[in-house]
Amino acid sequence: MSLTQIKKKLNKDIENVLTKLGVEYEAFADNIYSTCPVHENSDNPRAFSFAVDKGIWKCWTRDCQHEYKNDVFGLIQGALSLQAGKEVGFKDVMSWISSNFKIKTYGRQSEATATEDEDPLEDFHSIIKNFRTENKSPEEQDISDRFEVCVPSEYFWARGFNKKTLKYFNVGDCLENGEMKERSVIPIHNDIGNKIVGYIGRATKEYRIPKFLLYPKGFEKRHYLYNYHRAKECASRTSCIYLLEGQGDVWKMYEAGVINAVSIFGKTLSEQQEEKLRKLAVTHIIVLMDNDQAGNEARIQIQRQLGRMYKLTFPKLNKKDVGDMSAKEIKENILLTNKGTF
Repeated sequence: MSLTQIKKKLNKDIENVLTKLGVEYEAFADNIYSTCPVHENSDNPRAFSFAVDKGIWKCWTRDCQHEYKNDVFGLIQGALSLQAGKEVGFKDVMSWISSNFKIKTYGRQSEATATEDEDPLEDFHSIIKNFRTENKSPEEQDISDRFEVCVPSEYFWARGFNKKTLKYFNVGDCLENGEMKERSVIPIHNDIGNKIVGYIGRATKEYRIPKFLLYPKGFEKRHYLYNYHRAKECASRTSCIYLLEGQGDVWKMYEAGVINAVSIFGKTLSEQQEEKLRKLAVTHIIVLMDNDQAGNEARIQIQRQLGRMYKLTFPKLNKKDVGDMSAKEIKENILLTNKGTF
């Protein structure tokens, strides 16, 4: 069955879904009401409503539907996350549905007997398998020395980064023609640090498009945290890690004396990156997203993802991002009030 068909089936059987989630509810016409099954200490008997005809839900006290999708899959994910005391993934939702509901699958010989609602488009268990496969770490190949570069990068040095810092992170300008021509090359290591698994090429000329190029083609940055292999020992020792957007932000934190800093390659913390954080003996995460609207949205999302598991600190920046700050500004505006975290 396809995901659309599974959702349709669950919507028709929503009262059974709620029962299996342990929710006590009351039904009136096309609406179902209960305490919210997603947030803790919910005591309002009508904090939660499910519109049967539309297949959507809403939490009227905390807007939990903004944290999880407002369909039946999001409802199950939110309720299971509360019960588990940690965020569960979509594959866990699929496994729960498989365990609690009789989802029929069909072979070719029985397709003719399938009803319209149970058109055999996909095998349900193969969907679960696909999600599990999707979340596995990619096969890692060492691609070090793939490009001829001059370290340290003159481009990033001109932008205010210390040459010793660029040497430490092995950032250099590409000297050859090809994919990384007129780009400054940033290596990405695996979690151990014994392999370079990818590169980011930052264009050094305005006409080079795109501005940032990932190598190899299809490289999945969601499986990695930049600088993780260098940061993890200090992070475990201090029980704290600094979470930033870009690689330049990590370099500036290093210049200010912070070793336990990683970047998420943007504004979205992936499930795989979150799992890497869980492997560390960390209880405190200091989040330093860019000082703009997108950065603010990223902070809100990270609060939703990690707020139940960690102490989170969101220092205010006096510049657009950490990469624009000097080491002195970082020490005075961020580190002074976070002593013992690096």
